[in-house]
Amino acid sequence: MLHTSRGARVALVAATAAAAFALGRFTAPARARQAPDGDMAASIRAALGEGDALERLGRTTNLLEGLDAEKLPAVLAVYERMLPLLEPSELGTFFSAWARFDPAGALDHALAWPIRDMSDERRRGVRAALETWAQADPPSALHAAEEIAAAHPRLRGEVWSGLATGWARSDHGPKELDVFLAELRPARHRDEAADSALRALVRAGGADAALGWADTILGDPTRDPEFQRSVFESAVREAAGFDPARTSAWVTGHADAAYAEDGPLLVAEQWSRGDGSAAMAWLGGNPAGERRDQAVRRAFREWSRADRASAKAWLESVSPTLFHDPALEVWAEQLVAREPAEALGWCKRILDPARRQRCLESAAASWYAQDAVAAEAWLQQSAFDEEARSKVRRPRSQHAPSGRRPRGGGGRL
Repeated sequence: MLHTSRGARVALVAATAAAAFALGRFTAPARARQAPDGDMAASIRAALGEGDALERLGRTTNLLEGLDAEKLPAVLAVYERMLPLLEPSELGTFFSAWARFDPAGALDHALAWPIRDMSDERRRGVRAALETWAQADPPSALHAAEEIAAAHPRLRGEVWSGLATGWARSDHGPKELDVFLAELRPARHRDEAADSALRALVRAGGADAALGWADTILGDPTRDPEFQRSVFESAVREAAGFDPARTSAWVTGHADAAYAEDGPLLVAEQWSRGDGSAAMAWLGGNPAGERRDQAVRRAFREWSRADRASAKAWLESVSPTLFHDPALEVWAEQLVAREPAEALGWCKRILDPARRQRCLESAAASWYAQDAVAAEAWLQQSAFDEEARSKVRRPRSQHAPSGRRPRGGGGRL
């Protein structure tokens, strides 16, 4: 069994009173809309058969607010019968409702399902029950999570992520969660659980909630540097998707830290999906270099996928500088399969000579593989020397992998 640090235990015990209050709130269900005959099982069966997805979700959630130990057996029988037909979210909602008054029973039931035939259902049930338990009572949920993780190694990812999500949402908040996560191994589970907690914090309190918690870890010099890097990157991904402007300012504030070197790339990647021009404007204020080039490549690629027309309009409107070279390169790569001649024209706008030459050779080689006659005609009137022309004519299998580029010209992602 994985043992929690004494510090985390002591701090959690101190929060038990608040957690007990939260548990009491959880175990006093709100009044639910019942069928005229008061038969919850029959009402839920009818609700689960509702054709409209929104109505189905609303009705079942409203009914499950009134679930208690007395009604559980009949309602459980309905869910067991409907199991092959249920959406994952519907099963998760049921286990969350069950865990409000009997989290141990909900976990035991999910764990009793066979691994081979019901693996997904087990994972969904365990995670939903642990999330609800941890939200009401983190210390008790932590103890249960440790026992489950020890007895069911394959479920450890869901166990720790479910625990972290509920813990972050609790009245206790994420306090002392970082102490527990810092000791969690393997690192993959630690990082996944931290990411789940950060996502929950953003959802509940916006970017500031997640970034504030991340700062408690980043500001502690005793923390494992790899844990700090993982928390920083997860915080940026989760917060930037919700509030990229706020997150970009936070990343700028951490710019000198070793764990923050990919911060601009991560912000720009998220930001560009919703507002590519704003992401590019922010990146333009970052220091020039290979990492900024990588960020521009990634951001423009995401922007062109999300809104191709506006990405193209931006490229057409700018007076190219070295900052724009990686975006021009990406645009040429995207065009070459359909419009190779046009792609070559975009390559020519790249200012850095080495990057421009790579772009031209790569686009010409792709064209040559598609239509050797047309590509050869272009080669003959191009400024390529004979060595470059020979490279273009080589079979594609003899070209270096497209992702392997000299560091000085900016890596391709």
